Amino acid sequence: MTTTLQGRPTPTTPGLSYWASHYREAEFYREGLHFSDYAPAFYVGISIQLEHPDRDFDDPGLDLRGRYQRIRLGSALNWEQAQGAARSAWQRARSNSEDARRRIAQRMAELAAQA
Repeated sequence: MTTTLQGRPTPTTPGLSYWASHYREAEFYREGLHFSDYAPAFYVGISIQLEHPDRDFDDPGLDLRGRYQRIRLGSALNWEQAQGAARSAWQRARSNSEDARRRIAQRMAELAAQA
């Protein structure tokens, strides 16, 4: 479920709650910026990974810059500044997805062995 506040993603968007609590610890963080500055970039990274799990973050066909510009609104970050946050969110979403697939495959194997 995606929720928005004035057209912007909020921490209740799946995957954003982690970043709402941890963005200040990330290497891309710049002093004085707020979660609301990074949220559009996180959203782009997460949504691209979920929509196109087999494509790479740097795939030019995904038009990440354009997507970011459409939802950026009042963020203090331009795409070049936001790209690190988007990439980090994409990587975390990909890792979580791969972990979930492994757990499902493992559970399916366990159930098949019991049958």
